[in-house]
Amino acid sequence: MYEFDTIAAIATAAGAGAIGVIRVSGPAASDIARAVTGSAADPATWPSHKLVRVEVLAAGRRIDDGLAVLMRAPRSYSGEDVLELHCHGSPAALQEILRAVLAAGARPADAGEFTKRAYLNGKLDLAQAEAVMDLVRCRTPTAAVRAADQLSGALSRHLAELRDRLVGLKSHLEVLIDFSDEDVDLEPGAVIAEAEALRGHFAALSATYRSGRIYRDGLRVALVGRPNVGKSSLLNALARANRAIVTDIPGTTRDVLEEQIDIGGVPIVVVDTAGLRDGAAGDRVEELGIERARTTAAAADLVIAVLDRSVPWAEPPYLPDAEQRLILAINKVDLPAAWTEAPRHLVDRAAAAIAVSAVAGTGLPDLEVAIAAVAGRSGQDATPPLTNTRQRDAIDKVERSLADAVVAARSGAPADIVAVDVQLALQHLGAVTGEITSDDVLDAVFRDFCLGK
Repeated sequence: MYEFDTIAAIATAAGAGAIGVIRVSGPAASDIARAVTGSAADPATWPSHKLVRVEVLAAGRRIDDGLAVLMRAPRSYSGEDVLELHCHGSPAALQEILRAVLAAGARPADAGEFTKRAYLNGKLDLAQAEAVMDLVRCRTPTAAVRAADQLSGALSRHLAELRDRLVGLKSHLEVLIDFSDEDVDLEPGAVIAEAEALRGHFAALSATYRSGRIYRDGLRVALVGRPNVGKSSLLNALARANRAIVTDIPGTTRDVLEEQIDIGGVPIVVVDTAGLRDGAAGDRVEELGIERARTTAAAADLVIAVLDRSVPWAEPPYLPDAEQRLILAINKVDLPAAWTEAPRHLVDRAAAAIAVSAVAGTGLPDLEVAIAAVAGRSGQDATPPLTNTRQRDAIDKVERSLADAVVAARSGAPADIVAVDVQLALQHLGAVTGEITSDDVLDAVFRDFCLGK
């Protein structure tokens, strides 16, 4: 176990609440408990992992009544002695108690330092540590389930199985190297077959990144179209709330408006944008709104082009590029139709064309299904998804190294040359779980964590 000093932080969210928790981790945890609690029993005699009723002291005076628990190493989150003080959630009282804890021998914890210590002490690997923050930030129950699976080691176990196969391939090559003087020939067919099979597994794993990222960060959906086609009404309908102002005055929406919703367990960030039209010249505020609308649409994962079927046909003023997905929302079907079908060149390009009425609710379930389909909902997939670019980049490097191994084996290269590429694949795979990593990588992983975690 790594040896550290003692750290402390408020572990509950900012603001007043029913309960506030101060977390302490390190060798001085028991001494700090003695200094900041009034208890009939010496903290050194407290049973591990059992709550004890205490008076909480700051500057020698009682500031709260609460509960304390000592979780002794190594059976704790960080792998060290951990003290938690469970108090009333007054921000002022919590700050005063934290000051007393620091005066008793702790220092303020850095962001993510408790989890970093858990990783360094072997309680979590790096993929599990990243899942901790995914779980803290998840936006839907389904996303929480996925993050909890990662935290329990689902991805790590899958990677361990693939690593065992890579080690087996490397061992086969090492045997050929060791006995190269005894006319043991490299069996290129077996090596190529296994390397290709593994490459396919890693390619499939890399492909899970889009779904994993969406469940972590949300699918960004931009509503675009001309003024008064019903973008704001559609946002309100999807959100089941009056979030956007709706009028028949062109240019009402001057800025982007975001709303987070849950569609079939997929976290969705719907963005209402300013109506795109040419007649805004001279209105600088509306011009800025239109400019921002185009920028927002260009950065979205999915663009919903909202079309008004109750007025004569007009080509959408903005369509996504080839890398983005498009859905046509043919709105206002509750009104008399001015046209019946969107042009074929638009329908063929779109993932779906849905007839809706944002006001009456017609077609909204079908639109939600189409959005979830674009998100790539795959809650039953057997392969645990990658959730961040660090993981995906490492897996892509594994795949490229295996591709190099295949090329080398097919060209008749000696076993030691092929083994170099397989060893590189193993090193890149180790970066995902943190078996092989650097201080810079660790700093990058943990700097976005919240204090107290």
